[in-house]
Amino acid sequence: MKGVTAAVVLAALVLWPSAALSRDPFGDDGRPASPDPERDPDPAPLIAPPPGIYYVTETYVADVVTSSGPVTTYATTTVHESTGTYARALDTVGTGASSAFDGSAFNGRRALGDGRAVAGTYYENYVLSAGGFVPVSVVFFQDDAEIARLLGATPAPPAQMTPPSTPAATTRSFVPACCAAERPVATTPSRTPTPAKVIRPGLSLLPASAPLASLEVLRGRAVSIYPRAFVEDREVPVRSWAVIAGDTGEALTTAGSGSVPFRTWWRRLAPPDAAYEVAFRIEVDTPETGTRWVDATMAVVVRSPALED
Repeated sequence: MKGVTAAVVLAALVLWPSAALSRDPFGDDGRPASPDPERDPDPAPLIAPPPGIYYVTETYVADVVTSSGPVTTYATTTVHESTGTYARALDTVGTGASSAFDGSAFNGRRALGDGRAVAGTYYENYVLSAGGFVPVSVVFFQDDAEIARLLGATPAPPAQMTPPSTPAATTRSFVPACCAAERPVATTPSRTPTPAKVIRPGLSLLPASAPLASLEVLRGRAVSIYPRAFVEDREVPVRSWAVIAGDTGEALTTAGSGSVPFRTWWRRLAPPDAAYEVAFRIEVDTPETGTRWVDATMAVVVRSPALED
């Protein structure tokens, strides 16, 4: 009996350590579990513009007034570029019609020759900020035309010099003392010199566009002005030009040949209700005109804002 009991105790002692040896030796080593990898933050959500607001790809440059015969056209020039802004149409008005946005546009609204306001469309400009789309300015795009009233409104054409009429040839007869009457002798009057041809100057934004008497530009916006000349509605080459008076702004040069435009931009605004008057002296030298000089003037209105550093 004692032998059996000893055998059982011995077997228990042998089997108990084997259970302890079967555990995971690294199961409770105390090391923390590896943390989850950090994730990049989600990108900012795309903010879609509200209905009616669109991204601007045609930027306002200037209001242009051109004349061709009795027709005067009021238009707006743009440049194909994006400044990162947005816009929406506010109101489209006809000729002479009033708008709730009259007086709010930074470039104003012109009037026709009879005093009626020109037709066009008001636009509101926006910038995208952290808080959404914020309105910053209103601009008016003019689009109109008028025909001058020929009676009263159109100035009378300048009087033309009529060359004096050629007097009839006078004859005188003389009879020599020794013979009969001979053939009468005619006297020829002197010729009247031909008057010089009139040269009409012009200033335009393009080499072949309509001449302008006034121009509206944004502060800091570069412009090119081409001096030109015409004889009897035909354009003739310009030999040279020079600015003789006025505020030239930040001009690259104030004189040049006929193929080089006057390039400049204005940093400062003109006084209220005033414009910069820029006077040019244009030289023409052709066989039909000879060497001649004519002067042309343009009124430049500088608008704000739009100065870009």
